[in-house]
Amino acid sequence: MSFNYSTIFDEDLSPDDPLFWSLPTPVNCDSVRTLGIFLCIAALVGIVCNGALVYSFARYKALRTPSNIFVMFIAGIGLFASCTILPLTGTSSIYCQWLYQRAGCQFSAIVAFLYGCASSYLLCGVSLSRCYMIVRPFKAKDVTVNKCIIISIISILIAFIWTMLPLMGWNEYTMDGARTSCCINWYDRRASYVSYLFFLFIVVYCIPLIILVIANRITLEGLKRMHKNIENGIQTGLNRKRIEMERRIVRSIIITTCGFIVTWTPYAVTFFASAFRGKEYALPPMVTFSCACIAKSSVIWIPMLYIGTSTHFQLQFVNQDALNEGIPNNRGNTVLPNIPRLSRKIDDIPMNPIPHNTADN
Repeated sequence: MSFNYSTIFDEDLSPDDPLFWSLPTPVNCDSVRTLGIFLCIAALVGIVCNGALVYSFARYKALRTPSNIFVMFIAGIGLFASCTILPLTGTSSIYCQWLYQRAGCQFSAIVAFLYGCASSYLLCGVSLSRCYMIVRPFKAKDVTVNKCIIISIISILIAFIWTMLPLMGWNEYTMDGARTSCCINWYDRRASYVSYLFFLFIVVYCIPLIILVIANRITLEGLKRMHKNIENGIQTGLNRKRIEMERRIVRSIIITTCGFIVTWTPYAVTFFASAFRGKEYALPPMVTFSCACIAKSSVIWIPMLYIGTSTHFQLQFVNQDALNEGIPNNRGNTVLPNIPRLSRKIDDIPMNPIPHNTADN
């Protein structure tokens, strides 16, 4: 299945011409409008979910644990993306043409790629921080809030650099095939354009994916080994209850990571494949646009999956049993209400080595 983009892009029409940015969509308007309505609804849901997470992290100091710092930054960028790229693309799709000219197109594409790049790096930060705490439980205090904030800022700055490169001449931001959203130019076969796509595919998708798989695999193996040591009577840096809590936290992280991978993989594979096929044999515009919409919807799936699988969340309601147990969650998951009442229990959890018969994991 292929599509010749030469039939919908006028070679004589320059991007400097305002008409270039206001042409109607060449695909079925009803299908595009349906996706546009979905994106507008996703924008509202994203604002609520990401806004709730941002408010919780800002309101309650006890939630700002090292691993949650990365989630806080993801939610912050997701809130910004929900207020910008989803409404821009959604409203344009409803009207079946791009409504915001060249500046709006570039802004929308920059925010979309910034969110995708930064989220992949920040999820790596979450997984690596949990991995370090499990593999080196006696050095868990080395993972501090300040260090995680610095790493998060560096990750976002690196992602920002990658998104600025097209504005500096390495590829460019332009209309996609459906002409209701914007992306990098993936159908131009010039070497500089293809090389940027290859670079982006490696450093934003492949490398983070490898890190996520390896880190979570090592973390699960570490928890399994600790649990086995306890059953054999060998003392470890974490007790049985703490290991079970860590297992639930890691499961939440893995499910959230899988949500990110599932939403962004079709987009990455589709555009990477189309780049090497050229615009004469590219995938149909509706296919690429649908993959782009799925990727942009990750701004709602990531916070929803995190909240839904978190130890102390059950969708919109707080798990009162977990609260009453007073499960420690420093370096763990989140709790919304009654934080002052539990702050004495969860602020600082000592992870000092047991002085006798300690087995290093």
